[in-house]
Amino acid sequence: MLRPILAAFFALTVAASAWMPSGAWAQSAAQSPYAKATRRDPIFLRFPEMAQRFWVDTETMTASHKAVAVPMPKQCAFVYADSYTRGQMSEREVQDTAVSNCNRHLAQLGPLGENYSVNCACQVVISDEKYVVAPQAMPDQAYGPVSIFYRDASGNVARLNGVAHYGALIGRDRSVTFSVENVRSEPACEGTFTNETPNSGRFSLSCFDGRFGGNGSYESKVGAPNDHIIARGSTRNGQPVVMVIGLPAQLAMNTYGGI
Repeated sequence: MLRPILAAFFALTVAASAWMPSGAWAQSAAQSPYAKATRRDPIFLRFPEMAQRFWVDTETMTASHKAVAVPMPKQCAFVYADSYTRGQMSEREVQDTAVSNCNRHLAQLGPLGENYSVNCACQVVISDEKYVVAPQAMPDQAYGPVSIFYRDASGNVARLNGVAHYGALIGRDRSVTFSVENVRSEPACEGTFTNETPNSGRFSLSCFDGRFGGNGSYESKVGAPNDHIIARGSTRNGQPVVMVIGLPAQLAMNTYGGI
């Protein structure tokens, strides 16, 4: 999953008017005024395993109904669920299954409030190869919760939580830039991933207008509890720094917080 994409953040007012809150029924593909999905759309580049099922694997690609759900608004879309017809399932039942699975996955990862100031709730965005939300509301790059653990000037462990976003494919593009905003949606950091293998490489990071920075190595982790990037290195004064993209703050802390 996080071999995916990297670049810049948030258009909340547009997104807020264009996505439906949890519990609102997604319209059918036949009723949607929006365009058909294509395999090269950002959401499929972001989640290549889903793209494989949706466009390639015969059993799922030819399903009479299929749906994709992600947490919305778009900066929350770091997990997904896709669902396909089994037996005589209707389009609505397939949509319900996708939303239920998406919300279950999101809940299993723990609270999001330390990373997001908005409420993240799963919603169907594609039904039967048709977008059912406005194009400007769709994720146009990769987003994910981020936690950065480091030692401050006094040697105390400090932590920055927020959201990272990036617009190129990690592991496919040689160099990928990313940005971090804190939980109040304020710019905090910028950085670069430079891949050496498809799943690992080097990173550099500069935060708070250059007052804090570091570099080191990163690795893309695929699978439970969620696809994510773990980056470890040192600050300019030799103190350790750890950055986790793709796990909510509490889960990141429990998994990688010791420095």
